[in-house]
Amino acid sequence: MNLQNIPSNPRKLTTGDVVDAGHDVRQFFAAEDGNVLLSCDYSGQEVRVTAHISHDQKMIQAYKDNKDVYVEIASLAYNVPYEDCLEHRPDGTTNPEGKARRGAAKKIVLGILYGRQIASIAEQLNTSVKEAQHIYDKVLASFPELAKFIKESQDMARKYGWVSTIWGRRRQLPEMQLPLYEFSYTDGVPVDFDPLADDDVEISTEVPYEQCKQWTIELMKARGFRQKQQIMDRIKSQGVSIVDNSLKVTDAERQCVNARVQGSAADLTKLAMIELFNNKELRDLGFKMLIPVHDEIIAECPKENSARCAELMSEMMLKAGKDLEVPLKCDVDAFYHWYGEVLDPVTLKPVGH
Repeated sequence: MNLQNIPSNPRKLTTGDVVDAGHDVRQFFAAEDGNVLLSCDYSGQEVRVTAHISHDQKMIQAYKDNKDVYVEIASLAYNVPYEDCLEHRPDGTTNPEGKARRGAAKKIVLGILYGRQIASIAEQLNTSVKEAQHIYDKVLASFPELAKFIKESQDMARKYGWVSTIWGRRRQLPEMQLPLYEFSYTDGVPVDFDPLADDDVEISTEVPYEQCKQWTIELMKARGFRQKQQIMDRIKSQGVSIVDNSLKVTDAERQCVNARVQGSAADLTKLAMIELFNNKELRDLGFKMLIPVHDEIIAECPKENSARCAELMSEMMLKAGKDLEVPLKCDVDAFYHWYGEVLDPVTLKPVGH
């Protein structure tokens, strides 16, 4: 069983009933007698990685100033004060407008990182495609280095056929090097080819480059499937076959940024695991890593050593990101059952008590 795929949150069925099976299943996993489970995760791991890899100074400075980066993005994108994009006012009451702005900024940024199309982002924002595009454009205009990072990632894939993470691991994306459309003569020669012509006349078996370029531009400018199909039918009537790679290329384009960001985040978690494994004091304290879950590492240690293990666990995970330009933040919780009652790792008492 892949433990990472066990849901962590209750899910609603189409009937309206709430299914809490994933949450309950996770609680079957428990610490051994006399031990406690420790969970340490990176706060906003992928967005922090994005700030570093894109070299966006506004995002980097927001983290250095200990600001909520989504609020900062919303503030710049909507051209309103930072405070007007917070979810809560100074008196603790909910700020609906601020919450909506922050939420929109978060969905836009995550949409960029996950390669979502504008229509998908609009659905998440519960707004029109036009409005989603407007917000999307404002975010990228406010953070030009982020837009530059998207282009550079796609250019890297077109040039090399792969993109790389911060630490140099590569994701192969050969589809990025495909032409959008490939043209070839259906019978191997032009339709006007005369086999009885003078033998001294050189016959080209490849469609001329300029003709391919012209047809590609026409197809790229086509509005909708119907117009595109009409152009393709006209080209085929001239004895030319077409291989349409546009969907493959578009899909690869969406993966360029995601592969670099999620790949770098995965590298960071792996580096953290190495730091934890190599720490002698943790081994002496009876600390054992159990499983990584995306940006989180679950471990186990004797109850009497939980405070020191939690401290060292956070230190080692922060150390793993020493090459990053942005400060990292790690939160450590303790519990006896996975996703059970959260305990303070120092006192082992329920949090908030």
